[in-house]
Amino acid sequence: MEQERRNEAELLIKKVLKEKSFLALTENEKHFLIDVYNDEMKIASDDYENYQKLPESQKLVNIVILALKEYIGSWHVSTKEMEDISKYIESISNFE
Repeated sequence: MEQERRNEAELLIKKVLKEKSFLALTENEKHFLIDVYNDEMKIASDDYENYQKLPESQKLVNIVILALKEYIGSWHVSTKEMEDISKYIESISNFE
C-alpha cells in the first residue's frame, strides 16, 4: 500500500515537471504529495520545525527538489547543481 502511494506521488512529480507548473496539480494532489513525503522531509530537512512552518508552495518546491536529488543521486550532487535545480524549480513554480 505504501509503495502504491509512493508510485502515485512520483507520477505527480513527473506531471509537475512535464507541465512546468504546480498548477497541474489539484489541491488534493498537493496535500497528498506533502503527506507522502512527510517522513522523508523530516530526514532531509536541516530544521524540520521551520519546514513545517513553510507555506504549502515552498513545501512542494522542497519535495520536488528532494525527488530530483534522489533521481540524480543525492550523494553526488554538488552545491552548484542543487542551485541549478532550485532555479529550475523556481521557474516552474507558479502559485498565483
